[in-house]
Amino acid sequence: MRNAPSAVAAAAFAACILAACSGKNDTASNAPAPAAPVKPSNIALTRTITIPARVAADPATAPPDSGVLTLSEGGDDELPEGPTSFDLTADGGFVVADPLRQRIVFYDSTGKFRSDMLIHFGAERLRVLPNNVLSIVRYQGGDRLIFEPNPAGQYGAPRAATERDPDPDAIDAGSVQLQSGEQAIVAAQPAPGAESAPLSVRFQAVGESMVSVRRLGADARQRTFVAIEAAFAGQRVDVRKIVRKYAPGSQNLVEILDIPLNYYVHPVDEFRIRDGLVYQLMPQATEVRINVWDTNSRP
Repeated sequence: MRNAPSAVAAAAFAACILAACSGKNDTASNAPAPAAPVKPSNIALTRTITIPARVAADPATAPPDSGVLTLSEGGDDELPEGPTSFDLTADGGFVVADPLRQRIVFYDSTGKFRSDMLIHFGAERLRVLPNNVLSIVRYQGGDRLIFEPNPAGQYGAPRAATERDPDPDAIDAGSVQLQSGEQAIVAAQPAPGAESAPLSVRFQAVGESMVSVRRLGADARQRTFVAIEAAFAGQRVDVRKIVRKYAPGSQNLVEILDIPLNYYVHPVDEFRIRDGLVYQLMPQATEVRINVWDTNSRP
């Protein structure tokens, strides 16, 4: 008789356990599925600025129009040469390095010629610093020179760059670790009093992998722009290029997939980022194109 209540209690306890388990399963089945990651928006080409250019057998011979940029013919053992770098001025104009004629050329925002400046050496890299100061890296030797304008806007003799002169190339490039064909870690250059979390760049495309990743810079809202070169296995010569914009926290907001790569001369500096706009320098045989994508149409 004493065993009967124990059996009843055990049966009731088992029933309670089953009911509880059943309740949990019902709750789990009714739980919403986790949200799928937001697919980044593809940004189409916004506009193209064209600047006249010429292929010259003797690049030292000046063309009739000072606004024409110069390219060499190249040959069996050497690639053609031409404009290497560019940047934007505060008013939206362009400054282009024309190394074959050892000069820097200034254009307005529509590509109309403004002026040029002889520097008497070939420029490899070019940046515009605050107050229209120019930072130019020389091809031979790789030293960086600073050209400062006077109150009339004219540039005098250069001086050697010092640690006090900002280096936008180093700031934009930050650091990149390509960990695999699908994963890279991108970080901003450390700055006093500022911290930023590294950016995780993931790439997944059937048969393709990343072969290079480059940080292009960040805008005022701390959105980071990254250029990715991707290729199929065994076809590293034939790559495609993608530019992505990331929000803080590694969220891929937008990407540019239709980047043309039919360069006559491949520049040292392909891209510049300004206020959410992506600029590409693309020298052709008869013109130099500056392609522009406006990423501000998306978050």
